[in-house]
Amino acid sequence: MAIPLKERVKLDQIIGRIQSGKFDANDVDNLLIKLRPYAERNSVFFEVANYVAHSDARDRGLAQQSISAFVDSIRFFTEYTAARRQLEIDEPFPSYVYRLFLSQALLVDEHELKARHRMSRSSLIKKIESNFTLDKKKGTCSIKGKFGVELREALSYVVGFIHSRPAFHVQDFHRGLLDLMGVQGVVFDEGAWSAQADKISLAVLCLVSNTEYVLPGGESAHCELSTENHFRLISGMRRLPTGAVTSEPTSFGTLTIIGKAELTGDSRGTLKVAFPLITTDLDPRDHCDHRLFSSGPAPESWGDCEAEIIDFARDMSLTADFRLVRTDSLI
Repeated sequence: MAIPLKERVKLDQIIGRIQSGKFDANDVDNLLIKLRPYAERNSVFFEVANYVAHSDARDRGLAQQSISAFVDSIRFFTEYTAARRQLEIDEPFPSYVYRLFLSQALLVDEHELKARHRMSRSSLIKKIESNFTLDKKKGTCSIKGKFGVELREALSYVVGFIHSRPAFHVQDFHRGLLDLMGVQGVVFDEGAWSAQADKISLAVLCLVSNTEYVLPGGESAHCELSTENHFRLISGMRRLPTGAVTSEPTSFGTLTIIGKAELTGDSRGTLKVAFPLITTDLDPRDHCDHRLFSSGPAPESWGDCEAEIIDFARDMSLTADFRLVRTDSLI
């Protein structure tokens, strides 16, 4: 489907502003909306564009699937692995374990899977889908028909150690965006566009930050802008809970979007989990307003050291010069 002429003119105007560097986050939002109808479903670009189109809680999409898989894996670890409890696969078991089978099958090393169990990821997924049945009312899953030993061993393998990975890197979004513009015959200056890539990335991070998610198991989650480390040591050594001391971390790491969720249960109380959803190569020192940083003596429990802290909020915005800032500081 080709972009109509009138929409192409509007799109060209947006692209012109972005390439000149004279644009803001609203131009990025408009760019996403203009191109969204022509994007492939389940692509990273379509995922990001949906954050503009749908402001309500997300119950689908790449990020929702990624954090759902992580929450399922942590639940399985606490209820089975850490509790030394065997999964009785011949009896009805929680439906989240079925989701975990599928998500871990997608993440497992295919070479190892073939070497150990003589099946590919796709064949394992097909076997999982055809050999189980779900009872949505009871929230359970059961074996359907005969169940071979090969599949049992493969399932034990994929949940034997948990794999996880972010939904995507922001560069995946940029590649998808440029590919889409190329397919649609949109004219742009690659050099001028590349010069604005970091600013576009920051607009995407602000757009996604503070989104609410509804997970398949009924849990709620949200995402926040963050860094790999929320503090860095300026001087001295930090005492760890084990009694050992370290000079790390010396940097904040890169900007990232993390997903946060709470798991509840009778035996474990409430367990808070956090998981990287979108990763970047962006240095917070280059892209954050100075008001986000503070430094001074570290907590007494850390020992004799000084630290610098970066303080994000759930709602983040951009200043006129494309610096990340807490939205509440702009009011």
